[in-house]
This record gives sequence, C-alpha cells and structure tokens, in this order.
Amino acid sequence: MARTTARNIAEDLVLFILDQAGGQLRGATRLQKIAFLLVMEAGVKGIAFEPGKYGPYSRDIEDAVRRLSDEGLINTWEEPIEPILPSLMPAMPTQPIAHEATRVVYELTSAGKHEAKGAMHRVFDAIGFRPRSWLRAINIVGTWKDAPMIALLEYVYRKYQNYTVKSVIKDKIMRL
Repeated sequence: MARTTARNIAEDLVLFILDQAGGQLRGATRLQKIAFLLVMEAGVKGIAFEPGKYGPYSRDIEDAVRRLSDEGLINTWEEPIEPILPSLMPAMPTQPIAHEATRVVYELTSAGKHEAKGAMHRVFDAIGFRPRSWLRAINIVGTWKDAPMIALLEYVYRKYQNYTVKSVIKDKIMRL
C-alpha cells in the first residue's frame, strides 16, 4: 500500500532529497528550502509550509527527520561553519553575534539508502506525478544541493515573498 499521509510523504520526501543529493546534505535551512521548492515547483502535495524565522518552514519535514533518525534511516550531527554572511546572523539583544555557527548534516544510513530506493516512487505514486514532474524534482535537488546558501535563500525569498513575512533575515536577503 502506498504511503499517503502528510507525515509519511514528508519522510519519503526527505529520503528522496538525501538520495538525490548523493546520500548527504548539509544544513537544516537547505533541507527545508529544497523541500519547499519541491512542493511549490514540482507539485508535491500533502506537506504544509508556513512563514518561519528563516523563510518557508515545515514542521512535517522537521518531524520526518526526527522519525527517520529514530528509525536508523538517517544520521544527523552538527558541524561548525563560518556564517554565510555574518551580517545575516540576527543578534540577540543580550548577546553579540557568534563568530562560529553550526549546521546540521543529514546522511543516509545503509538501511536508509535501501529505503530511499523506493521513496521517490512512493511519493510520486501517492500524488500522481508525471515523468516531467519527476525530472523537475530531480533537477531541483541537483541545482540546490551544493549551490551557495545565499543563492538558494535569495531565490526563495524573491520568488516566494509571502513565506518570508516572519523572517529575521528578510531585509538583508532582499538587499543583496
């Protein structure tokens, strides 16, 4: 039986994204934005997004990551990075902007790689994708998996401004 709930579609979408990204993806914001673009531009249905602190955000995707990790299908860890632009990091009223930031790394486990083989077909079967939509979805992941984060943010923020109304970095992104 095909998975059809938003929760399970979100899990399969995360597996699909990681599989198409070569088994690993860096950054929670990147994962959220790629999933958002798959919903908006490739026609994935059943996953809700709302305006969040850094643009489009889906609790469905966040919950799917947690469940996939609990099931041993993905590993996650944090790694230190330099901020993409220090001026994009919002300062807390009582704290200066941190010089070092972290990002989450998502990686398919062996079991996750096996499960991901069917994830694309389960998602696409559940929502009735046509081959053109499959190609669009594959292209979205391929385009944005390693693109500069600032380019991904600028694309999403300019094209989908109604999802940036709560963003703490909107003004900085829109000035680029």
